[in-house]
Amino acid sequence: MGHQRLGRIAKSRKWKAVVDGVMGGGGAFASEADVGRIAALTLDAAGPALQLGKGDVGLQYTFFLLTQIALAARRPDWRQRLSAAGINLSADASLFDLTSELHGAIDGYVQSRGVPSDISEMAQQAAGEALSSLAKGSVDTLFGSGGEHLQRAVRDLSTKTGFARLGQVFFGRFLTRFLNFYLSRVTAGAVGGARVPSIAEVSRFNTALELHCEQSARIVRDFCGQWYSKTEYLEGISADNSAGFAAHALQKLADELGQQRMEL
Repeated sequence: MGHQRLGRIAKSRKWKAVVDGVMGGGGAFASEADVGRIAALTLDAAGPALQLGKGDVGLQYTFFLLTQIALAARRPDWRQRLSAAGINLSADASLFDLTSELHGAIDGYVQSRGVPSDISEMAQQAAGEALSSLAKGSVDTLFGSGGEHLQRAVRDLSTKTGFARLGQVFFGRFLTRFLNFYLSRVTAGAVGGARVPSIAEVSRFNTALELHCEQSARIVRDFCGQWYSKTEYLEGISADNSAGFAAHALQKLADELGQQRMEL
């Protein structure tokens, strides 16, 4: 099977603005203070790719699985419920086991339904990072100390407030990966030169970009929690209604970065 790749942004005026922003125009690499402007410029240039991403089956299914993991954690038969979604855990499963099974379930789904994509991979990694970053504080280690500890940690994300936090981190990490897909092409060939003397400069920029994206994703935090709670109560969360929500959340996040650009 092939792989649907986003490809390069066309050599447009919008893309040139991104390059000039990252490389500093005056010869110096962008500073952390430039991150917000560069993120908005990159999203503006990569807008068509994000529009395609909103319909990506891998991204849609990834978000759906996050809802199912959260909901399963409320139930005493949570391992059986996860198994129905393709996530198989032993009685002493760790957080690492959960994220590994999540990745495997997404891989299996996209391979059976169509062509894997860059967007699917970004969403998959973002979901694993979101679960790990939010649940690891409630388990002894990443590799865990028993299934009950893991279930309690995930159960904290199953409330309206907990899922709001999970949604914010997931969409923030996805946006970071999406923007870096393009931005890394600017920086990769420049490391070691006069403008980007070391990889440490790029690392600092990437850390600032991740923080900016996660903070920008606050725009969808309450939106995620409200949708999760209301939808589960009224009709139950399904692959179909979660796909529609994920697309809407991405659009809200894109609009937020566009608004930030206008305000800069």
